[in-house]
Amino acid sequence: MSSSKLHRLVGVALLAAVGFVLQMFLEFPILPAFPFLKLDLSDLTVLLGGLLYGPVGGVMVAFVRSLLHYVLTGGGVINLVGDAASFIASVGFMWPVVAMMTNKNSLGRQIGGLIGGTLSLTVIMSVLNWLVIMPMYLAVMNFSLGMSTLKYVLIGVVPFNLIKGVVVSVVFFALAKALMPWLEKQRRASQTPHLS
Repeated sequence: MSSSKLHRLVGVALLAAVGFVLQMFLEFPILPAFPFLKLDLSDLTVLLGGLLYGPVGGVMVAFVRSLLHYVLTGGGVINLVGDAASFIASVGFMWPVVAMMTNKNSLGRQIGGLIGGTLSLTVIMSVLNWLVIMPMYLAVMNFSLGMSTLKYVLIGVVPFNLIKGVVVSVVFFALAKALMPWLEKQRRASQTPHLS
């Protein structure tokens, strides 16, 4: 195994482990009406993985993080649905950010990428919650929301994901600004073909 591949694998594993810790121990509800919708900052590691190792590197960080969370929280159908949703949300958020910031990293592209990621996250999770995730939760857990799934999406999922996208974007923007010289150096060092 070449040194750059080993470096990439170790980097992905470390970022996924940090993401798991953030997801597991630093999550909190932000909408009182929906306390089960919890914000965590584990997407920061997915975004860093995407910037360092290309979009597929970010996908790998999200996958390993979600797999760790699934295995270490006991598995089961309910956790599978939640961790699969978390994986899809992370990838949906990360992809536009990395696509905008990879080649020409100007302030406008950074902000555009973070806005695109927030909108992508919101649209993907709204459609998935409406058509797949909530119907699966309701069937497996046999409970009622007390409202239609569409209403839940409009007053719960949409605001939650917009807030989450903005919070993660602001923190990531500050973090990336501080880390940019190091990120550029790391990206140049691993310029042997990206995993994308």
